[in-house]
Amino acid sequence: MKKTYKLLYGTLAVLLLFAFACKKSQLGGTGAPTITRVRTVAKNDTINNVVTRVTLDSSVTQTKTKITAFDSTVTSGTLGNQYAIIGTNLLTTQSVSFNGVNVYFNPALLTDHSIIITIPSLTSTAAQVPFGPSQTNKLIVTTKYGAVSFGFPITQPPPVITGFAPQVANPGDIVTITGKVFDGVTAVRFDKIPATIVGTPTSTQIQVKVPAGVSSNLIYVTTPGGTAVSATNFGFKYVVYTETLATGWGGQGSGGYDGYNSTRTYNDKTQPEAGTYDIACVFTNNYGALQLGYGGATAVNVSTLGLTAIKFSAYAGPGYTAGQKLQVVINGGYGSAVVVNLTLGAYTDFVIPLSSLGNPSSITEIVLQNYGVTPPCTVYIDNLGFI
Repeated sequence: MKKTYKLLYGTLAVLLLFAFACKKSQLGGTGAPTITRVRTVAKNDTINNVVTRVTLDSSVTQTKTKITAFDSTVTSGTLGNQYAIIGTNLLTTQSVSFNGVNVYFNPALLTDHSIIITIPSLTSTAAQVPFGPSQTNKLIVTTKYGAVSFGFPITQPPPVITGFAPQVANPGDIVTITGKVFDGVTAVRFDKIPATIVGTPTSTQIQVKVPAGVSSNLIYVTTPGGTAVSATNFGFKYVVYTETLATGWGGQGSGGYDGYNSTRTYNDKTQPEAGTYDIACVFTNNYGALQLGYGGATAVNVSTLGLTAIKFSAYAGPGYTAGQKLQVVINGGYGSAVVVNLTLGAYTDFVIPLSSLGNPSSITEIVLQNYGVTPPCTVYIDNLGFI
């Protein structure tokens, strides 16, 4: 019987030793971590013109992003993509950071030789790093037994322009460009004309002086990540009003008409979006309008000038409440009127394609009319013209 107990005790000792060895193996190595490379696990692919069924007889066309499998060693990262950090002694990882910003890793996917991470969209790129040279372009992994630093820059994505204000200005005036990823901006131009950057740009805003020679130009912003272009033109191909009405348009004794059921001041100084003057129009009944007729010898020829849209800025003043509207009509085409939403106490910039306004071949009249607002109410108009 003693021999049986000795055999049992011996077997238990072997099992305990094996269990301890397995536990130690599961814990991973106890040395300092190393990183040998970073490889991709997945990437974001953009798919254009994806048709998604909404009902049995309707669908929408969308641009979608999907994650696809991808495995390759890389020397730099892209925001939003997934990567595997390959090395040794990684099982006790406590933190992972890129350029001084900690990123999440899934402990369930952690092994002694790999860490799976996704670089968040807000992670600093090389051009954004505020943490000093020691952490620029650095991937740092910290484990229970030490830390390792690995050179790994994050590529800055291209900039995006979402808007600019004012819509038109004189040479030397300041224009504010808004958007995202403007970090490290190196140049701003109006088509091919370079502009001077003033002040200190941020990742979402740049201020520039309007250069001489600008009339109707797209705005370009260049950063280390690429170049963005504005969706609409700065300025006009054809001006109706900036500081005064253009020659031939109503309100200046030119033979054109200038409104009905309203009072109009063309050199008002209350709310100019740019410069000194705006048009103050007080609607005195429900059908009040700023009606600008062209009294010149010939109509404004759309095809000759290459005009595609009317562009103007409007400010909802006294008498308006939030969410109220204005109706835009060209050449008396009320059947093709476009209704726009005004912003109470602020300018809103509007660009309306002529194709939405009856697709006229020439311009003889512009009407900006009260749309359901109880009079009296005041709207300020500035920077009116065509692009």
